[in-house]
Amino acid sequence: MAYLDPEFGSPPIHRREPREQVEMLAKFRRDFVSSTVLLKDLTRFGAKVEGIGRLSADEAVSLALPGCRPAMAFVAWANEHSAGLEFADPLDSQIFSDLVARFGLGRSAAAPA
Repeated sequence: MAYLDPEFGSPPIHRREPREQVEMLAKFRRDFVSSTVLLKDLTRFGAKVEGIGRLSADEAVSLALPGCRPAMAFVAWANEHSAGLEFADPLDSQIFSDLVARFGLGRSAAAPA
């Protein structure tokens, strides 16, 4: 499950669908410690979060997106400042669409700037 992060010089990886750029706060829980993180991109299958300490690949965490119940996710990749999470269960299509409509920055993260 450990993916390489193409943003940090690793080879590109195949994604199931394009990432949508977003800026939203979410509740993050690791072990018994909760904090607020910033989501930078989102798909139905995962998200990139910033504002956390170093995580380990395959580590299980909990993430509560705005208006959603906390859900389990696994760390796919991590560095000192951010991490890619893979959701244990994909987001419902309608919930994903609503979050992108509310918090999206208007272009896909996979699209050139």
